[in-house]
Amino acid sequence: TSPASPFLALSLWKVTVKVFWGCVFSRRKFVATWGRPRCQWPEGPGRFDTDPCMLGSEGFTSGRHYWEVEANGRFWAVGVARESVQRKGRVLFKPNTEIWGLQKYDELCVALTAPSNTSVPLLNGEIGVYLDYEVGQVSFYAVSSRQHIFTFPVASFSGERVFPYFCVLLSTIKLSPKG
Repeated sequence: TSPASPFLALSLWKVTVKVFWGCVFSRRKFVATWGRPRCQWPEGPGRFDTDPCMLGSEGFTSGRHYWEVEANGRFWAVGVARESVQRKGRVLFKPNTEIWGLQKYDELCVALTAPSNTSVPLLNGEIGVYLDYEVGQVSFYAVSSRQHIFTFPVASFSGERVFPYFCVLLSTIKLSPKG
């Protein structure tokens, strides 16, 4: 079974999800918005239990994949995460080997690289995420300017499934998959 919520499908059609600590309100296109806790996300293997983070429902073990997100607000993170990413307890937004992502907090935007974060241009708006599983490449692009933002050093996914990763806090993320 998928480790993610079935409501967070990454597909060619749009799925809307409004998340208030995991509450689902709509299914027309994917929209995740931070808000006060109002209900509890159903138990499941893909649920982050204390933070407003989620994985896409479609994981990848091969191929090239691209999707776009519109990220706006004070704090958000987008990227790619291993299936084995820690989802119990607090998500530590620091470099690790389970998440390849960009994170924005107020006026700072960084790539979550090891051993320390790498500053990238301040972003709000549409961001393209590109994954080449076989090469081990995760790259990010500013969609409106068609500029490259950052590419992580070659990663080894070791045959493990990876998923689109999203985290919202005082922000909104809208997903527009590109086929």
